[in-house]
Amino acid sequence: MKKYEWLGFISRYGTIGFLVLLVAVFSIGRPEVFPTLLNFMNILNQSAILGVISAGLTVCLVMGLFDLSIAAMATLGGYMVCRMLVGEGENPYVVLSIIAVLTGASVIGVLNGVLVSYLGISAFIATLAMGSVITGVILGFSESRTIVSGIPDAFVVLGQNSTAGVPNAVLITLVVAFVLWLLLEHTQAGRNLYAIGGNPEASRLSGIAVKRYGLLALGISGACAALAGIMAAASLGAGRPQGVGDTYLLNAFAAVFIGASTLRPGQFHILGTIVGVLLIGVINNGLSLMGAQTYWQYIVQGLLLIVAMFAAGVISLRRH
Repeated sequence: MKKYEWLGFISRYGTIGFLVLLVAVFSIGRPEVFPTLLNFMNILNQSAILGVISAGLTVCLVMGLFDLSIAAMATLGGYMVCRMLVGEGENPYVVLSIIAVLTGASVIGVLNGVLVSYLGISAFIATLAMGSVITGVILGFSESRTIVSGIPDAFVVLGQNSTAGVPNAVLITLVVAFVLWLLLEHTQAGRNLYAIGGNPEASRLSGIAVKRYGLLALGISGACAALAGIMAAASLGAGRPQGVGDTYLLNAFAAVFIGASTLRPGQFHILGTIVGVLLIGVINNGLSLMGAQTYWQYIVQGLLLIVAMFAAGVISLRRH
């Protein structure tokens, strides 16, 4: 009995313990830089975009859907909002432009949901195909040209400025994470999403409109991915037509699966995802400060994803 209690404790808090250990190691390795408030804010700021895209992906994975279109959706969001703002002249409607792009991304996400829920196409294939279509449309529409001039300062401040000492990107991430946490943990819709993820057929027989929730989950994922791309564009001060979202695709899945082995092992949830995002952020920042080559970041992230998947699989087997 004690053995299983110990394993249960490790499965719940092992990731958090590892995060604390990493902070201690990097603090000892670079005591003059790493354990400072400035660097802590830097880690949060660098992790903000990943946090938003991972939070949206969490909603999909809660009900067992993979969304591989998030990389293209992030690129679409960043490019299109810059394109719209540049075209509006001296008085750009920043908020309205962002809302319009997020609405469009949600519609594309819902279309993904239609392909998956109503046409029976695998979410893996449908979203992968949609991502390819989006990438092609962006490249054709933009003629592969990056928007680097004419972007208003009122938009750039979202990614480059701070409020009360906290980067605006971090504040946006906190709001998104809080809203999705409320959705999943404290609403009937969230409970239904978890029920569908646990047993779709039983959920259908109990009266839950399973197909409609596929549209909801993929719509939210699409909107969050586009918002992450908008944040990236604001941070860069440019609208790139390719490659923006690709940077975050693997990390987003890694963060969510790491989160599934944290606090509530075997279950996707927002708090766990945030822990996963912070873990990746600390590793990237710490390795960079320690002078490690960039390829080590990719190696460590891949290993983390493998370990998280293995842990989730072991936990699932024990439960069954």
